[in-house]
Amino acid sequence: MGSQDESSGGAKKSSRVVSVDSQVTVVQASETMREARVGCLVITDNEGKLAGIVSERDIVRCVVARGIDPSTLAIAEVMTADVACCAPDTSMTQARNIMSDRNIRHLPVVADGFPVGMVSSREVMSYQNAMTRGTRDITVFAMAKLAESRDSDTGLHLERVVKYATALAEELAGQSRFTDQLDDEFIRLLATTCPLHDIGKVAIPDHVLLKPGRLSDREFDIMKTHSLRGAETLDLALERYPEAGFLRMARDIACSHHERVDGDGYPFGIGGDEIPLAARIFSIADVYDALVTKRVYKGAFTHDVATNIIMEGKGTQFDADVVDGFTRCIDAFVEIQESTERAHAAA
Repeated sequence: MGSQDESSGGAKKSSRVVSVDSQVTVVQASETMREARVGCLVITDNEGKLAGIVSERDIVRCVVARGIDPSTLAIAEVMTADVACCAPDTSMTQARNIMSDRNIRHLPVVADGFPVGMVSSREVMSYQNAMTRGTRDITVFAMAKLAESRDSDTGLHLERVVKYATALAEELAGQSRFTDQLDDEFIRLLATTCPLHDIGKVAIPDHVLLKPGRLSDREFDIMKTHSLRGAETLDLALERYPEAGFLRMARDIACSHHERVDGDGYPFGIGGDEIPLAARIFSIADVYDALVTKRVYKGAFTHDVATNIIMEGKGTQFDADVVDGFTRCIDAFVEIQESTERAHAAA
């Protein structure tokens, strides 16, 4: 369907046309579909123009219903002659609507009567998913940049914690306790959404957020509200778009990455598996980065010191199995830290 995408008004042609003459037999047509690995054939007339369309489902239904030897049955007797089709500049949204209205799974693309492409319902769904992911990533990026604008240290912090969290999740994916949750999509969502963990800091006053020193008890209480403020913001988005799974994970991380498995964290003091897995994974990535980097209120700890602190929190602050995963991918954490610093220094 041409080479245009949705933004320019045209749908992208993603399937090649496989066509046969209307006089071939059902067996010959089936062989062609099998060899070409397609689920639908375009039937052409003597001039090569579109005459009809036939799918695997059409063939099976016709042969079973008629009880006719498929080696003698011409494909013309099976094909659908009243074919819905579209032009090369038809958008994917329009193609989806045509397929939905006609309850069909394949839509030929025709130019001057000649078939030039084919769009399937699977390709429409794939395109829609890609567009959704693109919208999701843009939304997350914009919100993360908003948080970054309040704190000059946030940019590199976000880059590092995404990599730490991803490395840790990939390590844990092979563990039996987590196999039901930690699939490729979970890890992709974790990497996409964890930059929003501190989105609630946009609501923290500058005299607290940017204070060049250790916070007082009262100031720390104010700072701790960022978890709840971030969750409330993302909850509002979820009310509007309840099917947006990425918002749910972002909300879980924003709300719970300061909770502890022993129940002594904030904002709600939940513990154990009550804490969403994404937050349990991310909390180690977040704490590790806070420990090994210089902040206005502290110097940078060495990797060994940071590792020992996390190990000391096993089973109290952090999920014990997640800590074990961390110890197995320590080298990856070190490489991420060093490579990020090298890239920043070279920039």
